[in-house]
Amino acid sequence: MQLLTFMLGDVKFGIELEQVKSIEQKMQIVSVPNVRPYIRGIMNLHGNVIPVYSLPVKFGYENVKVENIIVVEENGMRIGFEVCKVQEILNVSDKDVHVMPAIIKHSQNCFSEVASSNKNLIVTLDVGNLLTEEEREDMQKMLANEETV
Repeated sequence: MQLLTFMLGDVKFGIELEQVKSIEQKMQIVSVPNVRPYIRGIMNLHGNVIPVYSLPVKFGYENVKVENIIVVEENGMRIGFEVCKVQEILNVSDKDVHVMPAIIKHSQNCFSEVASSNKNLIVTLDVGNLLTEEEREDMQKMLANEETV
């Protein structure tokens, strides 16, 4: 498996590379009222308006510097995820990928596995389980409102 790794605070996370569409430098984000605090707003990416979701805010890493936005596609919708800093692409063998302990999976469904590389653990982020149905609907409404303006 190939993972794009990034930092949130002092924790290294990874997203499967096949889910990643692009890596962007932090750019202007337009706030949208009445959305969850970790839904930062929208940005214009090559002429397309996409929602931006703050992983540091979602996971409680307040007061960190955001340098990158990782753009993924989930259920036909492009979403930008703010992260502290993108690090590298790692090749991780199947034997180095382990099931996340049940107590953590129960509290955060989006953390299903943990990878090991050079004696470091990488929390893998399951993008498909990150957004709730309500969050997806909020983002779709936000984009629909922006398109009608």
